Parts: sequence; structure tokens; C-alpha cells
Amino acid sequence: MIEMTCPHCGHVFHIKRDTLAIAKISENIEKRLQDGTYFYHQCNHCHHLFYMIYPFLFRDPKRKFILILSDKKEIDNLPDDELVVRCKDPEQLVFCYRVLHQQLNLKKMVHFKRQWEKKWTNKAQFDRYDPLHHCLWIKVKEEYKAMILTKEEEKELRS
Repeated sequence: MIEMTCPHCGHVFHIKRDTLAIAKISENIEKRLQDGTYFYHQCNHCHHLFYMIYPFLFRDPKRKFILILSDKKEIDNLPDDELVVRCKDPEQLVFCYRVLHQQLNLKKMVHFKRQWEKKWTNKAQFDRYDPLHHCLWIKVKEEYKAMILTKEEEKELRS
């Protein structure tokens, strides 16, 4: 059980949450990571929706990546042959999951994300890569926008 405090009303509660998930074994968690709802919780007291922040590790041994949400400086016994990404908050973890799950280049996607946020002066939320239409789908202010990729950008993204 994890102790949480609602950031809106200060209500303190305990909740049972998984702190470790492995691809293909934790399919419900993967589905909720993909749709961005895994870390959301609605306070029973004030009914506000908020992100819960607690230690979490997601591992995909097939795609060779590990996502970590933790303030611990060192985590022992992680495989040397897998990409380890430390995330500062749930939104960043969801972004990294969506990118790496689709086997996209994380560095290139971070670059794109910065461009989008500069262009639209809002938080831009990456939704998915669409190989059929050669574009990335981004959500800005509840509206979906398509970023058409050049052949070069698409090649970089898939590397």
C-alpha cells in the first residue's frame, strides 16, 4: 500500500498499486500506459483527477528498455544490454513508453516534442506514429494534429 495525498484538497489515503510491470505479463498496465491513464487517480474526497507519483519500473525485455520513475539515485542489478531511462514524472514515463514501445528513436522524439511545444506554446502530447500515412499524431489542447514526416525524418525516427 502506498500513501498518497491529494494535491487539491490534502486528503491522505492508501492505495494498492503495482511498482513493477513487465511487457506481455502486465498487459492491463501496458494498455493504461498507452492511453495515458495508468498514473491517474480521482480523489474520493474532492473528486479531482490527478497524477499519482510513486516508484515504478517498467521493463520490456524484447524491445530492450527499462523505464524508471524513482527518486533513488542508484538501482542495482539492471541489465547492461537494455536502455535504461529515468523519468522525472508520470507524463515523461508515458511519453517514453509510447516512443520506445513503437521502437522509435527517443532522442529524435524528444527533439520533435521540443519543437511542437515551441510552435504551439502548449504541452504537446505524443500519441502515436502512423507508418501508413508517414506521420506522428500529437495532441495539443485536446485536439489531434498530424506531423507529416519527410523520408529523412522517418528514417531517423526508425533508427
